[in-house]
Order: sequence, then C-alpha cells, then structure tokens
Amino acid sequence: MNTSRYGVELVLLGMMLGLCGCGSAATKGDKQPDSNAVANSGAAQTRTADSATSNVNHTVATQEAVDGDSAFASVKQTLAAIQRGDLAAAYEFLPPGYQSDIDGLVHEFASKMDAEVWTRLFGTLRKSFAVLRMKKAFILELDLFANRPEYEPMRKHWDEVVSLLDQFATSSAGDLELLKQARAKSLLPGDASNIVRQLDAIGLGVGADLARQFAAIKVEQIKASGNEHVLSFQGQRDERPLEIAYIKHDGRWLPKSLVAQWSAGIEADRAWLAKLPEQIKVAKPRVLESLTQADGLLDQLLASNNRDEFQQAVGPALLSLALAWPRMQQLAQQSASGKSDLPPVTIAINRELSESEQTKLIDVVVKPFQATGSDYTLLANDGRTLCRLTKVADVPLLRESLAKHFGLKPDEVPFDKEESRIKVELEP
Repeated sequence: MNTSRYGVELVLLGMMLGLCGCGSAATKGDKQPDSNAVANSGAAQTRTADSATSNVNHTVATQEAVDGDSAFASVKQTLAAIQRGDLAAAYEFLPPGYQSDIDGLVHEFASKMDAEVWTRLFGTLRKSFAVLRMKKAFILELDLFANRPEYEPMRKHWDEVVSLLDQFATSSAGDLELLKQARAKSLLPGDASNIVRQLDAIGLGVGADLARQFAAIKVEQIKASGNEHVLSFQGQRDERPLEIAYIKHDGRWLPKSLVAQWSAGIEADRAWLAKLPEQIKVAKPRVLESLTQADGLLDQLLASNNRDEFQQAVGPALLSLALAWPRMQQLAQQSASGKSDLPPVTIAINRELSESEQTKLIDVVVKPFQATGSDYTLLANDGRTLCRLTKVADVPLLRESLAKHFGLKPDEVPFDKEESRIKVELEP
C-alpha cells in the first residue's frame, strides 16, 4: 500500500474532482428528478430495476436510493453541493473523525512551517497574480500566445482563472497563525461561490473541456447488501464502468479502499511533517534568495508601461523560470517521497555560445550524462549561457569533461558546492 506524502488527501481530491466533473455541465437551475417517476419497489427483482442510474440531467432510481440511507444517495448529495459551488457542504461526506484528522494535519503544518518562508512565498504569489491581472494585455501579446489558436481558450477565460488564483493568494491559507486554529472546512468555498465556474474556466484555459468530458458520465448502484454498496462510474469515453465498493463508516458512506488506507496515510503525513522543520532549515537560504530574485523580476514587469518594456523585462524572467523548473519538480518529488536525490548542477558560462557551440557542448559533454538518467535545460541569452543538468552523480567527471572540451585546466572550472554551480570562464 502506498503511504507517500499526501496519499490520503490525493485520494480525496480525486474523488472530489470526479464528482465535480460529473456535475460540471449542470446549473443551479436544473430541475431535480421527480421522485414519483421512479421504478416501483416490486421491480427490484431484476438488475435493471434494482440499479440506480444518474447522469447530469436524468435520474432513474428506487425511492430508497434517492431518499434513503445509501451510498448512491450520499454521492448524489455531495454532487449537488459541488454543482452549486458549496465545497464546504461537499466536504461533509467525510465523517467527523476524518475531518478532525485533517484539521490536525493543517494545525501541525502551520506550527512547523517557517513563518518567514511562508509569508514571503505568499507575498510572491500575490505579486505574480498581480502581474497576470494588471499586465494581461502585454502577456497575451507575447509571441508565446499571439496568433496561436490553441491558446484561445486561455485568452477567453483569463480573468476567471486569475480571479480564482487571487482568492487563494489572499485567503487565510497565507497566515500561519490563522491556520493553527482553522478548520480545514473553513478554507473551502461555501454556497453561492463561483468556484465551479472558475474551475471550469481553468480547464477550458488549458484545453480541457471538463463539462463536455463528464457530461455523459453515469453513476449506477449495482449492489446493495448490508453495510456494503457497490456503485459503478462510466464516462462516455470509458470502455467499461469502474466499480467502487462503499461501506458505512462513522455515519458516512465512503469508498472501502479509502477507509482501509486512511490511518496509514495520516501517519505517513505526520511522519513527513515531523521532518519538515529540518528540511526547511536546510532549504531556507536558497528559497529566500530565489524569492528575492523572483520579486525583483516581478517588480520590473509591474513597472513596465508599454509592450516593449514588458517584453524586455520578461525575457530574463522566462529564462530563470525555465532553468528553475527542473529543480522545482525535483524538490516536489523529493518532498512527496520523503527521499533525497542527486542534486542538479548548473553550468554557468560567461558568454553566449553560438548554436554550433551549443550543439557541440550537448553532444560532447551533456549527452553522456543523459545515459545515467540526467536531463538538461540549456539557454543562451543576455551574454551568457546556462545549462542545468539533473541527477549528476559524478561532478568531478563533469568538470573534467568541461575542461577538456573548452581547453581549460580542471582547476579553471571551479565547482561552488553551496550553489551547485560550475563556472566556466571563456575568452570573449
């Protein structure tokens, strides 16, 4: 059984997203199914009449399945809450004990997270989203987006997406003192929220029409025996339905697998949180340095008054992000698994290599390290060349290869262990 970081929460998130998808095409004004139109109780002798089937606009079920104490009724109630944007009500599908476990994790995280890092992180997030909001026209005029039909959904739903990001960045999640006392449920949007429309907008913005994808999904009760009910879920594109067994636990109908994994998952999260202070202590100097650099770039973007100034400022920002992305992914993977990995190494060359020089560097120096599982990012811009390699097991060998390639002595290719960077000084 996998008890990796956030294991249980990911299961919950998957359930919530699945339910959200099921109802994403419905609106608050949809007419509820008429209970008088359901099959009579005597028809329960056959599979067809015994089943409870639901899609976005149509429900056929026994009266017990619609109104009674059943897994199908619980799923339907949760789905209705998500359809109206009331995620706080949907969260009630968890029993009180499970909610208490999650509250405990939130409080423990808030007590162990470094306050300076957390405050700076949310400050940078707010500034980032301010750039997305205030410089929308300049961003959408960039070559990355301009005249590209595949990005039209993103252009169309930009404001809705940015609004949702703003809500998160300005929420109580950014205040550790508030988190120490908060209930997880209070962090979720309540009734009449625009959350569903905004999530749909994010999906459309990245080219995923969630409403269309899940519009024809069908939920069917195929078995109801004592304390165990079995539901099947099938989308329009699915070859066969997915069957999930539900059991009654602490007054709630929950997937049987979730109940089986819950305690181990919570313990795994607590074990990860116990190590968090030491991990943050080691990473803090580099994290704060990166946030300072990011804030500087964002300030330049916010200060730009026209398209040319914005494009001039955004070049270094994209360069920094491209180089930082592999490391960010690696840190996320290490955090999730609780395991350390080989560090990435950046090769910093003091001049901008030509295309032919870049090709030779990749073929002669970089590709041999790819054979050991290392990926690379290479960018030549603004009078310098930066190449970042992941999972470098033999830094001395890399230095030796670079020295030989550029006709230098090994001691002329120093390695800064603190920055995990090899500096190469070439003649202009």
